[in-house]
Amino acid sequence: MANKSTESPHPQGQPYDSLLKLLIEGQERDILPQIWPGVEYVETKDIEVLRSPLRVDRVYIVYYRKQKHILHVEFEISSDGEIVYRLVEYHAYFLRKYKLPVLSIIVYPFLTTVVESPLTEKSGREVLLAFRFRTLCLWKLHAETFVRKHIFCMYALLPTMRGASESLLRQAIDELENVYRDNDRRLAREFLWFGLLLRRAKQIAPDVKSRIEEKLSMWDNLIAEDPKLKQWLTMKHLEGREEERAEAVAAMQKAALGTLKKRFPQLAEASEADIEQITSYDTLGQLIVEISVAQDEATARRAIEAHLR
Repeated sequence: MANKSTESPHPQGQPYDSLLKLLIEGQERDILPQIWPGVEYVETKDIEVLRSPLRVDRVYIVYYRKQKHILHVEFEISSDGEIVYRLVEYHAYFLRKYKLPVLSIIVYPFLTTVVESPLTEKSGREVLLAFRFRTLCLWKLHAETFVRKHIFCMYALLPTMRGASESLLRQAIDELENVYRDNDRRLAREFLWFGLLLRRAKQIAPDVKSRIEEKLSMWDNLIAEDPKLKQWLTMKHLEGREEERAEAVAAMQKAALGTLKKRFPQLAEASEADIEQITSYDTLGQLIVEISVAQDEATARRAIEAHLR
């Protein structure tokens, strides 16, 4: 097996992997053929029952080449040379459990070192094992292709792709607003992942990121109100990860400020520093709810002041 070496800018980020899985939920029929062309989604397997220490990202039953297969998708935020050996373990486990051919693919959102297929095991000149898998590097895809074809299920991933210009990203956000105008929960998930990928995408200029994030901020209250996103952002989920914990709190502060801007713009400007002083995840969640239901600006101001004490 050979590795293709490129820049590896990001640490392993399991919380981001988890959120990508959440984004795919409910869109498997549309997204999976984009990940592995030619597959037809049948069902998602319950990975919670898999034996320890195996931990897989997503496993699906699909039709491919006119027969059922297992499709195993792994998401890698950064380089991990050990992943290919784990794939072999997973492959053997699924083959034994389901007695179906197993398709394995690693999806890389960001520029990093990519493992290459096949993994070959030899004894002298004899090949004992040649394990083949696929990789999908999102940074090699062309964002304009998905927007031109209106492949909405891939829009949240656009910030990772080649040619993700400011005008293209703005167009994508406007189209998502229209497509999911009657589904706030789905829209919240699309925009949360869109924003997180945008902040990590090195090929997008900082000033462009700032303007796009401002456009997304008007939907922060939707993100804060989604129960599954709350679970993802919970501090327990990020226990022991100082960087991710700080980012979760920052996301909630941003959501609180976004809710305030939407309801009481003048108060938002005056209260930004106060909200930044609130560093409890649970307190910020409560504050968002209180701002959302406040009857007037004075009530919202008292809520903020109460949480500063």
